[in-house]
Amino acid sequence: MPREAKLFEAAKGSPARALLRMQANIPPKWILRARRSRKSLEPGLALSIKKLQKLRKSRPKARATIKAAEQELRAHLKAWDLAYQKETFYNGLRALLEISRTGASRR
Repeated sequence: MPREAKLFEAAKGSPARALLRMQANIPPKWILRARRSRKSLEPGLALSIKKLQKLRKSRPKARATIKAAEQELRAHLKAWDLAYQKETFYNGLRALLEISRTGASRR
């Protein structure tokens, strides 16, 4: 069972707010896991996009089916967007921690 993103939620997705709450390290594994999580959602997202495009082209009058496909795509996009926000949050927080320690960042 995956852990909850408590730091992400407490900081409301802002690395600057998270920096004030935390002075520990962000392990590179956190960033890799966030990236893997986002990348694992992409095949389903691609299928949803193609399904909607195919429906609109081949069955333009099937409004209920198209609407259901749009809702499915919207759900996939929402999940992908959240995963992307978490990935950039951890990258940004790691960069801010590097800046606070050394005065510069490699990112």
